[in-house]
Amino acid sequence: MDSLPPEPAARPALQAANSMARYVGIWAGTLVLMIGAIVALNVAVDPYAVIGTPRIPGLTAQKPAAADWPRVTKAYMVQRAHPTTLIIGNSSADVGFNPESPAWPQSARPVFNLAIDGGLPATHLRYLQHALSVTHPAHVMIAVNFLESMVLPSHQLSAATQSQFDFEPRMKVRADGSPNPDYARGHFADLVFATLSFTALSDSINTLMHQNDPNATYETAFGWNDGGKFHRWARDDGFDNLVMNKDRAQIPVFLNWRQSKIVQTDEVAQMVSLARRHGADVTIMILPNHFHEMEMVRQLGLDADYDAWKTAIVKGVTDAAPDGGTTIWDFGGYSPYTTETVPGPGDHTHRLRWFWEPVHFQADLGTLMIARAQGATEPADFGVRLTAAGLPRDIAAFHAGEVAWVAAHPAEVARIAALLKAP
Repeated sequence: MDSLPPEPAARPALQAANSMARYVGIWAGTLVLMIGAIVALNVAVDPYAVIGTPRIPGLTAQKPAAADWPRVTKAYMVQRAHPTTLIIGNSSADVGFNPESPAWPQSARPVFNLAIDGGLPATHLRYLQHALSVTHPAHVMIAVNFLESMVLPSHQLSAATQSQFDFEPRMKVRADGSPNPDYARGHFADLVFATLSFTALSDSINTLMHQNDPNATYETAFGWNDGGKFHRWARDDGFDNLVMNKDRAQIPVFLNWRQSKIVQTDEVAQMVSLARRHGADVTIMILPNHFHEMEMVRQLGLDADYDAWKTAIVKGVTDAAPDGGTTIWDFGGYSPYTTETVPGPGDHTHRLRWFWEPVHFQADLGTLMIARAQGATEPADFGVRLTAAGLPRDIAAFHAGEVAWVAAHPAEVARIAALLKAP
């Protein structure tokens, strides 16, 4: 029997219910489409290189957002890179060593830069443990410098330093080498953020808009930070500002460290031992600093501490690999590459060729260092291959160069002295 039509009084309510249902359906469908579009765009662009979507030249190859999240991006990128050579270090190595430099021989490629901006030696050790659990490099290059080995008094530790280990859920293994039970959860959380968040959407759009933008900083597929921000700062502010601002930032670090004078080199030895156990040859690169940094160390009375640090590095590496397979290169000291004159205040025309500021060197200098470490005999005045037996000679040569430079550059010495005395 056919049902009776609704009473006239009920028809408006039924129509309203149907309208509401259609509205909810349209709204839900639109929401699903919007979420689908966001996910599709984020997956296609992959702004953090977490997903592994193939990079498209001119569209998604250069990833500005990835350069801001190296602890996230590089943990996943290194798993896909299958490197023959792995670079470990801090921001100086991140910017200075280009994995696609022509100095790398074909036998060393592919090269992946796993240097972590702002990382401490303990950070580098954990990323090397992670990388060696999923890749099998034949060579590991470990970049070290005096500053990152300093252990500051606990009350001076910054929030960034105290949160060094926020990357642990992205590590394939724990510090003891056992599988990390939190990895699946951490990876899932990163995938959700990279695909569903509006932050990722914004970064995807930014990625599309800033391909080949000379003012942007990118992270390449081989983990290299191209240093775009330094190009921009040098152009807009001039090299004098870049250098002096870095000097001012370094002074309190040195002053704080003088209270304890504790250095930590154990992690370097542990990295050497770990790499050798995995069958990789190891090259230690003692990084260069511009003379501004070295002169601050001298005027603050820290020369002996620098010598002691270098001695500890050499001893630790030698003890960690008594059977060989390691090479130590010292690029510190006074050379034409570390003593170039800084353009004067307000000079935006002239530029430093080898450094951005006293700590970060340019990729062209990195190429010279790579070439020397690969056996090139030139430039003969840059880089010394260190051994335990030759260390006293290297230290003596460093101080001889220091004495000669100080005597020949009284104006530069006075400028840095005035900076150290400034309130």
